[in-house]
Amino acid sequence: MRADREAREAAIQALARRQHGVVSHRQLIGAGLKPSTIHGRVRAGALHVVHRGVYAVGRPDLPVRGHWMAAVLACGRGALLSHRACAALRDLLGWSGGRVDVTIPRRSGIRRLGVRVHRSLDLAPSDRDEVDGIPCTSLALTLLDLAATAPRQVAERACDNAERRGLLDLAAIGDLLERKRGQPGTVVLGAILGSGHVGDGVPRSYLEQRFLALCARSGIPRPDVNVWMPVAGEEIQCDFAWFRERVVVEVDGWGTHRTRRAFREDRRRDRVLIGAGWRPLRFTGPEVLAGGHEVTDTVLAALANRWPT
Repeated sequence: MRADREAREAAIQALARRQHGVVSHRQLIGAGLKPSTIHGRVRAGALHVVHRGVYAVGRPDLPVRGHWMAAVLACGRGALLSHRACAALRDLLGWSGGRVDVTIPRRSGIRRLGVRVHRSLDLAPSDRDEVDGIPCTSLALTLLDLAATAPRQVAERACDNAERRGLLDLAAIGDLLERKRGQPGTVVLGAILGSGHVGDGVPRSYLEQRFLALCARSGIPRPDVNVWMPVAGEEIQCDFAWFRERVVVEVDGWGTHRTRRAFREDRRRDRVLIGAGWRPLRFTGPEVLAGGHEVTDTVLAALANRWPT
């Protein structure tokens, strides 16, 4: 019997670790605990109520993913993390707290404190996914839900980040839009993806993020980021561009510019830009990371149509 108890406790602890520190009442019963034992552990402080029927194991403070998992467990079978919370789980948007979005596959009057419950009666198997052990909506459905409920710029940012990370599956999204034709969000998401600009406005590297931070600190107007421009009969993508001043900036990390071919192509692009009336500037990784005035002074001078002496 002692061996059975130890095995049961080990199973509960392992389950809690997989679920970011939380377990449900039903899972504890399935592991062999009696309801009276569960209530006794709550009174003793070994279990901490997060939602009705959902407990944190051992300690009451949970990581954010523990709160997300607890919200899903609290909403019963088939529940999925969704909308803004799922976008945060997928690192497509930031998370600043607030109610956790959960979609359930049935009509129900279920309410949970701190949870925003959405109801969907047409969830398909392809609409379900799991990220870091948390049941959630698919990427395609997550983007559609954002397009239906969030400001357009929020949905655009999520699409940009999905494209930057190589996650955007246009075929899956197209199938979903066809299946959900006429439902909220389909027109908006279709327009975002049909714009041809998804992923253009997102800094793709740490160097690019650091350069934008330098601009913000120095009062330099924010440029367009990772834009494709028609120049002299070809399409050229530039890291940063100020169209009115006709200035472009490239931040050159060693990893993508270390070959002779890349070096030659960079210089050819510069000549094409100069020939079309643009002023290209290049900064190395160490120059950007140093964060000194040399970079920002040069950019400010170019934007003012002069060169520093």
